[in-house]
Amino acid sequence: MRIIRITGTFYILVPLLVLLFSCASAPYAQTDRGVLKLVDLINAGEVNKVEGLAQVPFALDTETLYLESDVATYWNNLHEAGFTMTGPRVESVEHVSDNSWQAFADSYDMKNFFARYTGEDTSLVTLKTGEGTFYLLLERALRGYPRIRGIKGPVQ
Repeated sequence: MRIIRITGTFYILVPLLVLLFSCASAPYAQTDRGVLKLVDLINAGEVNKVEGLAQVPFALDTETLYLESDVATYWNNLHEAGFTMTGPRVESVEHVSDNSWQAFADSYDMKNFFARYTGEDTSLVTLKTGEGTFYLLLERALRGYPRIRGIKGPVQ
């Protein structure tokens, strides 16, 4: 009787442990809700208020910002200029692939940026707004918001 109980426990525990450990290695996927929550933060001009949210280096359109102060200045200037993304709608969320860098710029510098600073937890999000289409390069969430590694747009 005791052997059956131990064997039964073993057969239940092993699949649960396999499931638990396999989840930890799965790539992180962005949710529409998380992306839209980040857009609300951008529209409110509060990206800099969540420390570590805007990652460095940062892909900005076809350029790369390497200094935290440059990235902070970018977000401050964007807000001061009255920038908002109206009517945001998540068009697609894709894990970064070998050719994702071309959405930002068809250049060696951007290819190198993606090779060095993105990974399996990085997503390329296509966002439709009243101002046009934006590409967001997002990573694992921090304090409920996806970390932002880059932005391009609006593109037509």
